[in-house]
Amino acid sequence: MTYTDLMPFAGSPIDFCETQRSPEELQDFMAKPAARAILFYKGQPAVDAKGKLIRVHPTELIGQNLVDPHVIFVGLEGNRPIFVGNLQKNDAITLEKDFQNLRTVGGQMSAEELSLAGRAKSILDWHFQHPFCAKCGAPSNPGEGGNKRICSRESCATEHFPRVNPVVIMLVVHDDKLLLGRGPGWPEGFMSALAGFVSPGETIEEAVAREVEEESGIKTKNHRYIASQPWPFPSQLMIGVISDAINTDITINKDELEDCRWFTREEVKAVFDKTGDAFTCPPRVTIAHQLMKYWVEQG
Repeated sequence: MTYTDLMPFAGSPIDFCETQRSPEELQDFMAKPAARAILFYKGQPAVDAKGKLIRVHPTELIGQNLVDPHVIFVGLEGNRPIFVGNLQKNDAITLEKDFQNLRTVGGQMSAEELSLAGRAKSILDWHFQHPFCAKCGAPSNPGEGGNKRICSRESCATEHFPRVNPVVIMLVVHDDKLLLGRGPGWPEGFMSALAGFVSPGETIEEAVAREVEEESGIKTKNHRYIASQPWPFPSQLMIGVISDAINTDITINKDELEDCRWFTREEVKAVFDKTGDAFTCPPRVTIAHQLMKYWVEQG
C-alpha cells in the first residue's frame, strides 16, 4: 500500500508560470485588480487571527523599504497573480500585521495556504543565503520575479537558481516495534524518526542505511519509499522511507542523538489516540508525524 494523504506543505494550487516572467509580463500581472501579495518579515508570514495569510494588492508595496529580493512573483492561483513582499519591520504597511513563526502557526492553516507560505519562505530564504555569486564573489541580483539570481559582474553574469536539499527520513521497524530518536537539545520526551542529508554519490537507500547505522548502530534492509514532503526550514525535500532492522541492539552516537529507543505499535498508537504518553510526537505538519500515523494505521 502507498501513502495517499496530502502531505503538509505539498499540494500547491499555484501555477509557477515558469515561462511568463519577462519584465513586461510581471508588470502586467502586478497591475491586475485581482493580484495579491502576501507579506513576510525575516522568514515569517503575516497571518490573521484565524491563521489565514494576510493579502494586500501588490501596488501597496510601492514605496516601502523592502529587503532583497524585494517583491517576488510566486505564480497564478487560478487567475489571481500572487506575489510576496519581503518587508522591513518598520514599514508602514506592517504596523497592523501579525508575523508568525510558520512552524507554530502551520497547524492552523489550510493545505492551500500552508503550501503557498512554504514555497514563499523557501524562495525568500534562498535569496537571503545567496547575495553573492558563488562563481566570482560579486554581488548578485534577483531576476525573473525571484526565480533566479544573476551575477552583477558583466564579465561573469552567472545565473544561479534555487536549490532543494534532499533529506531521507526513515521509520526503522522490527517485528511490531518502531525505532525513534531525539536530537541534542530537543525537549525531554520528544521523539521522532531518524533523518539525514543525502550525500553526493549516494542513492536514497544508501543514505538511509548509512544514516541509521551512524546514529543508532542499527543495520537496515528492504527500504520502501512511502512519501515526500517539501520542508521550508530552510528548503529541503524530505524523502520518507520505511526500513527493516537487521539487528536490534542500539549503540547511540551521542554526537547525533541524545536518546534512541524502540517503541511498540501499541505505545505509538496510544500517543496518537492521546491515551498514552510514552513520548511526545512531532506536530502534524511534519512528515515524521505523517509517517508514524501511516505505520500505526497499517498494523
